[in-house]
Amino acid sequence: MKGLKSLGHEVHLISFGNTHPIPLELQHLCSKVTLVPLSKRTALNNMFFGLFKGWPLQTSLYFSNKLLQAMKQATSETNYDVVHHQLVRLHPYQSSIKHVPNVIDFVDSISLNLIRSAHIKKSLLNPIIRWEARNVRNMEQLASSNYDGGIFISDIDKNNVSLNRDTLITIANGVDLEYFSFQKQLTNNNSLIFVGNMSYSPNREGVKYFIKYIFPLIKEKIEDFTFYVVGRNPTKDLIRLCEKHENIILTGEVDDVRKYLWNAKLFVCPLKSGAGLQNKVLEAMSCGIPVITTSIVSEPIKAKDGQNIIVRDRDEEFAQTIVQLLTDQIQLNNIRNQARTFVENNYKWEHLNVQLVDFYNKTINKHVNGSHPSQTEIKVEVTS
Repeated sequence: MKGLKSLGHEVHLISFGNTHPIPLELQHLCSKVTLVPLSKRTALNNMFFGLFKGWPLQTSLYFSNKLLQAMKQATSETNYDVVHHQLVRLHPYQSSIKHVPNVIDFVDSISLNLIRSAHIKKSLLNPIIRWEARNVRNMEQLASSNYDGGIFISDIDKNNVSLNRDTLITIANGVDLEYFSFQKQLTNNNSLIFVGNMSYSPNREGVKYFIKYIFPLIKEKIEDFTFYVVGRNPTKDLIRLCEKHENIILTGEVDDVRKYLWNAKLFVCPLKSGAGLQNKVLEAMSCGIPVITTSIVSEPIKAKDGQNIIVRDRDEEFAQTIVQLLTDQIQLNNIRNQARTFVENNYKWEHLNVQLVDFYNKTINKHVNGSHPSQTEIKVEVTS
C-alpha cells in the first residue's frame, strides 16, 4: 500500500478487523478503510457448514456475509480500476466482483506448505492436513482460472499451482533497504540468530529440529557461542526446550528485531518445510548478516550457495559449516557483502511496486477487452 500510494494511486481497504479507531498509518495510506468484525463463534460455525461445500477449513473460517455485502456495496458505488484479493481463502467472494478487473495475491502455495509439513512431521493430524491440502489445491486451481490475474511470490509456488496459465505472475516480496540497513562491521561475538513468528509451524519446527539435532553437533566443536531465538508466540514445548540450554536465549516478541540482527554473526534458518519466500532471510541479508539455510528456503530466493548465501541440507554439514564460518572472518565478509548487493538488485520495493502496477494495467486491459477467464471448476489430486 505504501508503494501504491507513492506512485499516486488510491487504495480502499476492506478487511476483517475489530480495531477502533483505525490505526493512523492505515488512515494515512488508504483513501478509505472498511472494517468488518468476525467473531470466533461465527468463524467456527462457518467452518462447520463449509465442510458440506467441500471448502478448505481456512476458507470456511473466513467466509462472512457481512464482508460479502461490504464488497458488493463498494463495487456498486465506486468505479474501481481493479480489486485485489489477498490469499486464496477469499476465492468464494470472487463471483461477486467479477464485473470489475480482479486479481488474487496467492502469496505462496498453501497446499505445498501443508504437504511439506505432513511429510516432515509425524502426527495424528496428518490425514486431516492432507485432506485440507487437497481441498486447498483444488481451490488454488479454481482461483487461478477464475480471477483475471494471480500473483505468487516465487516461481516454485506458482508452478505448483499451474505451469501454463499466462494470467499468473511472480512478483516477490521486497525489503526496506533503509530500515534493514547494512552494518559496516560484523560483530566479533559468536552469536547465532533465528528470527520468525513462532506461531508459524515451519518456523517452530525448524528451530526445534535445530536445537535437537544440529545444536549438539556444534557444541562438540565449540562451546563459546550463543543462539538467539527471536519471535513472538513461542509455544510451551519450545520454551521448555530452550530452557534446557544456558547458551540459548528465547526472547519472545521484541520491539526492534534489527538490534538482534545487527549483533549476530550468523543467521541460521534450518527450515525443513514451508513455502513461499522467507522475508526474514532477505532482511538478514540486507543487514549484512551471513545466512546459512536449507534448499527449501534458498531455492525460491534464487540466491547462490557459496556466494551470497550458504546452503546445507544434511545436519552434520550444517553444523560443521557453522563452526567453520564462526572462525572465518574473510568468508563471512565476502558472503555478507554479496548478500546485500543481491538484495539491492532483486528485492527493492520500488522496483517491485512498479511491476505490480504494470501487472494491474495489463490485467485491466484484458478485462476491458473481454479476454478475462470464464468461471470454471477444476478437480485435482495431490500426490504425497
